[in-house]
Formats: sequence, C-alpha cells, structure tokens
Amino acid sequence: MTTAPTLFENSPAELDEVLRCYKPHCRYLKSLAVTVDGDRVIGTGTFSIPEPCYIDDTGHLNAVEVGICYNQLLYQTMATMVRHATGPVLADWTMDEFLRRYLPDVLIADSRNVFRRAIGSASFSGEFVIDRAARYRPGPDRAERIALETSYRFWDERGGACDGEIRVVVLDTGATA
Repeated sequence: MTTAPTLFENSPAELDEVLRCYKPHCRYLKSLAVTVDGDRVIGTGTFSIPEPCYIDDTGHLNAVEVGICYNQLLYQTMATMVRHATGPVLADWTMDEFLRRYLPDVLIADSRNVFRRAIGSASFSGEFVIDRAARYRPGPDRAERIALETSYRFWDERGGACDGEIRVVVLDTGATA
C-alpha cells in the first residue's frame, strides 16, 4: 500500500525558532513547506535578501548567499522532520536535541554548485531535497553519523536559476567515541 505525501507548512514562530542563530538582517528564508513522501523529503521556500550582509548590493544572488540560503533550507527542513517525527533518520530526535546539535554537528562535507542565470535577490524561491539518508559508523570505535545526500535549486520569476548537490554529515559532538 502506498501512502500519500504529507505536507507540513512552517509557521512564522517555527521559522524564528530555527533561524534565531542568524543575525536579523540575514534571515533570508521567509516561508517553508516540507513534503515527506516515504524517505524523500522536499523543502520549498521563499526568500528575500533586501541587502547583502557583507558586500555592496549586486542585485543578484551570489555564492555566499546561496550557501546561507541552502543552510536555512536544510536546518528548517530538518527541524520540520524532527518536529513531526517523520522522514528518514531524524524521526527519533527531540526538538531539544535538534536545537542543541544543528549548529555544531551539521557539516557540509562536499558541494557542487552550478549558476545558470542570475537570480534577482529581492524575491526568489528555493527547493531542498534529501535524495538519500543513512546512518553509518566510520569505524568500530567511532560514534554513529548520519549522511544526507541532498540537492537544491533556486530560481526567480525572470528565469534566474542555480542548482547543486551537497553531501551533509551529521556528527555527534556530544558522543564520547
């Protein structure tokens, strides 16, 4: 029997809870909906960058901002999975555990980014997908880790586009091994 995908819309309070680690002017993610379909998880969000946080305004999304937006999609999607005890590998986490671990334990291990056409930074959309997720041990005396094979894309209404693939590793810095 196949179950229908489940959609979770994030409230402003849920966004604020996870994005609190960002300076207020760097909270680019404005809304997020997460669809869970078995082990496939898709977070779709809207963004706005009124002014870059580190450079004069270029008017288009650049690699630094893509990284920040990707992280915000990643964190918020993970939080939604934890909050609703759904999706692969995180359903057994508590929200307290997530909030303790998401900054020190979630690492980008590898990334590939492709910029196809300039994206206007004032208003654009993004999608984050967990393509594969697995728990593993890097050695018999090492703490368990989680590997997330993810993909993303950003776009605007004028045809701007970029996409990429990012491998994320979730460590357990609180573990003894």
